Amino acid sequence: MNKVVGLAIAGTIVYGIVKLLKVQNVSELATLSLLNPRVHQINLGGLYFRTEVSINNPSRDSINITKPVVSLSTNGKFLSQSNAEDKIIVIKPLGVTQIDTIELQLSWTVLAGLLSNIITKIPSVIAAFKAGNKKNIVAQLGIPMEMSFSTYVNGIFYQSPPTKLI
Repeated sequence: MNKVVGLAIAGTIVYGIVKLLKVQNVSELATLSLLNPRVHQINLGGLYFRTEVSINNPSRDSINITKPVVSLSTNGKFLSQSNAEDKIIVIKPLGVTQIDTIELQLSWTVLAGLLSNIITKIPSVIAAFKAGNKKNIVAQLGIPMEMSFSTYVNGIFYQSPPTKLI
């Protein structure tokens, strides 16, 4: 009986390691790109942004993910988050997989806070313009925006570190 239990445990460990190696292989080789990012709607609730995501998987491994929940923040302060969906997406080997539309809403209160932050930076933008440093103007106006996402990959939870957008 002890040999059977030992073999079952060893088999489970080997199976888990193989699954983790597949996930690692796909994560190292796969590339993500946004398709058709756009302002979808403007209403009393705020601005609605939509985009689709394309995942190019040049590896020979396939993985399953849940539809990612995308979070948007500035200086670590939460701005918006897409809705969670319990939808399984198969990332096929040697192919391109598209993820359904991801929508983010920025409410008017959040946008007002961002706009007031831009207004406070106008003097430094004018100074950069007068100094002839036109490359620095975008950096002066820029509000640091970060994006992160969370998903399940082959049943294992994954949360990406924040990626700087602006």
